[in-house]
Amino acid sequence: MNKIISLALLTIAITSQAQPVYVDRIGFKLESIADIDIGWMEIRKNTTAPKGKQLGDRIYSAKQIGYSQQFVEWMQQSYLPKGCLGNATYFQNYIPTFSGTNSRLGNAINMHANALPLMYGAQTKVHMFLKKDEQGKFVPQNSLGDYWYIEANELHAISNPVSFISSPDEYYFVQADYSSYSKGYKADDKPASNLMGFASHKNIMTYKHFYIPHSQYVVILTKDNEELPFEKITIGEFFSQVEKQFPVWQNINELSAENFTKAQKNLARLKEKYKSKWNDIAEIKLSKTQITIQDFVNATEGYNDMFDNKDIYGNEEKEPTFPILKVKKTTKELCKTDQPQWLVIRWTISMPNQAYNIHLHESILNNFNFEFVYNYFFSPEKVKGQTYKPLRAPSYKEAVVLTAASEVSKKNAIDKTIHFFEDFSTTAVGKTPIGWNSKINSDGKFCTITSLNGEPGNWVEIKGNELLTPLQIKKPLPQNFTLNFDVAVPQNFTWGAKSLKIALSKQNPDGTDEANFILSIRPGYSGSNDGSAYVETKLPDGFASGSTFTAPGFSVNKNFNKINVRIIKDGEQVEVWIDKSKVADYKKGVPADLLFNAFSFTHGRSDGETEKYFISNIKITKD
Repeated sequence: MNKIISLALLTIAITSQAQPVYVDRIGFKLESIADIDIGWMEIRKNTTAPKGKQLGDRIYSAKQIGYSQQFVEWMQQSYLPKGCLGNATYFQNYIPTFSGTNSRLGNAINMHANALPLMYGAQTKVHMFLKKDEQGKFVPQNSLGDYWYIEANELHAISNPVSFISSPDEYYFVQADYSSYSKGYKADDKPASNLMGFASHKNIMTYKHFYIPHSQYVVILTKDNEELPFEKITIGEFFSQVEKQFPVWQNINELSAENFTKAQKNLARLKEKYKSKWNDIAEIKLSKTQITIQDFVNATEGYNDMFDNKDIYGNEEKEPTFPILKVKKTTKELCKTDQPQWLVIRWTISMPNQAYNIHLHESILNNFNFEFVYNYFFSPEKVKGQTYKPLRAPSYKEAVVLTAASEVSKKNAIDKTIHFFEDFSTTAVGKTPIGWNSKINSDGKFCTITSLNGEPGNWVEIKGNELLTPLQIKKPLPQNFTLNFDVAVPQNFTWGAKSLKIALSKQNPDGTDEANFILSIRPGYSGSNDGSAYVETKLPDGFASGSTFTAPGFSVNKNFNKINVRIIKDGEQVEVWIDKSKVADYKKGVPADLLFNAFSFTHGRSDGETEKYFISNIKITKD
């Protein structure tokens, strides 16, 4: 049995962390700063008593401002920005004003924000594209960023407005909570909806939480976990409000007299159509929330109206529908008091395959003390006299665990003819490979080490990870060399799934490829059929370019479908071998003096459980 050896993470970090690479006008490459604890622009400490303020007709008490300041402190105690620069501030409701550069329609819709409950909160903006100032400090390269919010009585950002029936006095909306929809998330959104176990994470399971596709993650705290204080409206109320708003929108976005009359007639037809459902809850597809008066001009017989749930072929129930809601009037008044009616903790993930974004997501889920915050506002006797403490220190780093190297690895380490060897024997199963960097896949996972039933040794599993690169390889590679590795796929690997790409590159200081030789390989489509492979290159004219060939023996019919791949560079000649078969021979493959200084494995987005590759026994020998 391998002896387990625990090492301090710092030791690994010093040897494996990439040097920051700056790209003009874009900023530092995200991968090159991913492991740097860049931190905050400023740690905010509020040493003076908060003061109330007034914005428009909204009055925010000193206590509410104080809560916002506490939110900032709780955020900074729970999260240390890594691979990005954080800036935490507090704020209150957006106060709508007329804009001379906006349209009449745009201004009218903006004024609906007057109907929102009084809201106050804190915002952390994480700047991911950075440069350095004259003092050598990281500063934002541009205004792009991701966000983390803690807000009392937030509604606008977690809803889709139904603007046509809204007004400055009443805000109508839907909430895109697919977690409460019987059919759940669409297939493309399911991986993101459970990023790093979000759907059933122990720290938020008690509270309402859901993922808004392509937008944000949301956790909502309410007293005794009651439903949010919103009312579902009926179809009757919807049409009554439509009728009320008709002249308003005609004044804002005027139709011809003929079209306005047609819209009124069609409204009367729809009221008659839904007469028997007048008291039913009004439910609508997200794609139908942006109703305009023109929709009523078009709402002739046979037209799919706002309550129809059909696709273009007339099939029913192809998309989820959500109830149209409004805030209870008593709730709006209660939101003005010092007691929050609900709390929203939400955060955006714009680039889920980037480490800085995953670190933010993971820090909120594992560090932020949701239970303390709930008790602080809704059960204060439980935390009386206590101060906020995160569940885990934001500087927490999991200790790296090394297992004893295999005998083969030990032998190769002292063989001077071997430039690089990796069989992943020093990484524990279930962990990310030590000394390697991988991008996160759509499931929010890095490449991990696994063992395969009946097969010796450790294997790295790559499933939809865009890049897997060794960090401790000596650069450049030898002028003449053989790259040798084993690759396997599970039984019944999905036909049409992405290929595994093996890239040999000469990279510029900014990380772009000056030259490359890329082999892509994929198993056969069924049974014992051979696989396929192709080569693509970025090389001077006259050298190897794209070509396709067979990958003999790379089938999907066995429990474990393994082949050995060799790429041999000898002067200008490049050969590709699969097991004992030479499958490609390029006499003028690459320039003889070309020195590759990087190699990587890449697998494009993958959704199916059988769509993955296993790699081991990677060896580069000097020839």
